[in-house]
Amino acid sequence: MDNTSGYAGSNPDANPAPNPVSGSVDSAGAALHTTIEKMARPAHSTVDRVSTAAHETVDKLASRVNHVADRFSDQTRLVTEAPSRAVEFSKSWVQDKPLEAVGVALAIGFILGRLTAR
Repeated sequence: MDNTSGYAGSNPDANPAPNPVSGSVDSAGAALHTTIEKMARPAHSTVDRVSTAAHETVDKLASRVNHVADRFSDQTRLVTEAPSRAVEFSKSWVQDKPLEAVGVALAIGFILGRLTAR
């Protein structure tokens, strides 16, 4: 049986007629893609600037936090070392001036005795 009728879809070797609607759709699609790209370009630029600014802000904040943490660590070390430094200073002062140390100890003892006796 011969399966040839008079339309283009029935013969695979036949060249289909150009579809004017298809060309218009392709042209409209290309125009839309171009418009989208034109609109997206400034948005990409803005996003890049905002992203860069956000990264710089985070870097500055991290730097400041590290600085504060370092200072806090230094202050903590000084506070924890203070009692041992006071003891060392007291020992050297007593060794350098033993009579004054005994006199100060007697005075402090007398004052504390008077305060607690009441």
